[in-house]
Amino acid sequence: MIAEFGHFALILILALGTCQAVLFCPALFRASYRALGPTPAMAPAIASGSLPDGMTGTTGPTETSGFGVWPLPFAMCVLAIIAEAALIHSFIVSDFTLPVVAGYSHSSTPLIYRIGAAFIPDSGAMLFWVATTTLATLVFALQSVARGVTEQDRVALGILGIVVALLAAATIIDADPFMRSGMAPLDGSGLDPELQDIAGMIRGPILYAGLAGLSVIFAVTFAALPGAKLDRAWSEQLRPWAMVSWTFLGGAIAISAYRAYTEQAWGNWWYWDTSENALLLPWLLTTAFVHCRAVLEKTDTLKPWTALLALSAFGAGWFGTFLVRSDLLGPLPTALLSNGDSVALLVGFCVLFAGAYFMFWRCAGGMIDNKDFSLISRESGMFLNSVMLSVAAATVLIGTIYPLFLRWFDGDIITVGPPFFVQALIPIGLPLLFLMGFAPTLRWRNDEAWQIGRRMKLAAMMSLIVILFVWMRFINASPLPLLGIGLAAWVFTAALGDLWERLWRQPDHGEGKYRNLQLLGPRYLSMTFAHIGIAILIAGGSASAIWEQQISLSARTGQSIQIGPYNLQYEGVALLPGENFATRKATFIVYRNAQPVAELFPEVRYYPIRGIETKEADIWHGRDGDLHVSVGERAEDGGRVVTVRFLPMMPWVWGGMLLMLIGGAISICTRIVLRYKKNGVPAS
Repeated sequence: MIAEFGHFALILILALGTCQAVLFCPALFRASYRALGPTPAMAPAIASGSLPDGMTGTTGPTETSGFGVWPLPFAMCVLAIIAEAALIHSFIVSDFTLPVVAGYSHSSTPLIYRIGAAFIPDSGAMLFWVATTTLATLVFALQSVARGVTEQDRVALGILGIVVALLAAATIIDADPFMRSGMAPLDGSGLDPELQDIAGMIRGPILYAGLAGLSVIFAVTFAALPGAKLDRAWSEQLRPWAMVSWTFLGGAIAISAYRAYTEQAWGNWWYWDTSENALLLPWLLTTAFVHCRAVLEKTDTLKPWTALLALSAFGAGWFGTFLVRSDLLGPLPTALLSNGDSVALLVGFCVLFAGAYFMFWRCAGGMIDNKDFSLISRESGMFLNSVMLSVAAATVLIGTIYPLFLRWFDGDIITVGPPFFVQALIPIGLPLLFLMGFAPTLRWRNDEAWQIGRRMKLAAMMSLIVILFVWMRFINASPLPLLGIGLAAWVFTAALGDLWERLWRQPDHGEGKYRNLQLLGPRYLSMTFAHIGIAILIAGGSASAIWEQQISLSARTGQSIQIGPYNLQYEGVALLPGENFATRKATFIVYRNAQPVAELFPEVRYYPIRGIETKEADIWHGRDGDLHVSVGERAEDGGRVVTVRFLPMMPWVWGGMLLMLIGGAISICTRIVLRYKKNGVPAS
């Protein structure tokens, strides 16, 4: 019965989302009419004065009452919580009359994994996307009421109503989590063993939280297009949403990378498969939008380009999710017939995006201003940065969808793997890192080349010293990772040098350097943390590529394995029972300088419910790098197949990602705190 409550709540969300869209459609139509102009068929009505106010070309009052703005979003948010709670309850009590529970749970599955399984299947993921979007809609509605509701806010709420309704329809039609089967099985199929880890369970919710923020950016931008109202107020309004989306999407990428590194037992941290590329697409475009939004807020320029990025970021996130969640493999006719519901919903979203891009095309001319800036300026640097990020996103998109299109139309099956993405993105990534070093130090509007050289000489010297040091120590080092380490030093030194300049070269007027740190503001500190994090990540990844060592052998009990500065002693394998699996757990004692420093326990697990065997690597994070150990089956000579990898500076990769997320969190948290201190309302 609880599942039926959830199903009814989901239907009500669809109805209320449609009502919200219809309720605010007049504002959307009025705004569109003012942007596109009257049609010849409207001429008699205009001449007779019978058109409603607001469709005669005047904008009417800029602020309206907040009554009626928040009740619908509030009701949808409450209903989404009820639906989500109903699904989680069904997994907890193992209600196998629901196919989604029977397919992803089992009575022996640990409770934490049963709860997490509610977010893993397509239906559960779509339901959570609906929930996060309704929450974002409610927060935006409350912000609008707090600052005074404008007609533009009403248009944005109407568009958000359309988005919620489409997502709810997609969930009900194509992936209904509350659909019951005629005959319930005695037990479920169990959760896929590769998904039985916390990181894999929380990645999806974090991703959809980021996409919910992008939906608000899309709606507000769409609403601002008719009047070309992409001004500093619009930019200020979207700043927290941009940072929330960027941080959550970055968190999903970091979790995906760490999960691949720790769970897949292959010693690398990015697959370049469809699901991971679907994470990169919106993050790259959101990063570009964050930079251009800052330029618009500061100098009121780059309006059309910023608007295009705002629309495209949500489009990329939605398209990537659709691509991952839909089974569109095989020839095109077969894919269309077997995914009719998905294709119908795809058409619905395409109509929404087509309307947004058509409005952008008609209104872009009104956003162009006569403000110019020098080729050598921060505006130029950040614009070029956003262009490179957009080209990188386009490259990832092409590499992801090309095999799919080829299979649709020719039936050929090909795989585009890491070699393509690495070779295609290096010519974009290296100049981007070079630009990242000095762009934050550029002056607004105009700068001098000799001034840039003066500010960047320390970073240039440090970069050259690092490259020479690594090259002299490792003559056979590949040039690309070597250049990556040098550019990482360039970005790192430039960021710290600029921070030093602002802290210690500026007069403190007797108030101390701590006051200078306060004056820098959270946005500057957020940027500095993010850039330093990227530098550390690139340095760690490049060093790991240069110095990585790998040994695969058949090991016998008591055998020693030397790799890097470590010696591993193999102690054998023990057969042990797990909570819902049986495991063959190996033991390795790690020695450094003849002293034991760690123990590693890689496993081979067998899950009888699914009949699947998985390898669980064990990793030790040492001060020199990571030891990554995995075991396999028994070899022909009676030993055990063992693979040991030594990855120097690999912890730098995770530390760099963490610093980037801290940078985003600084911007979000300080914004909220300052807003509440100011007037006690949510940050807008």
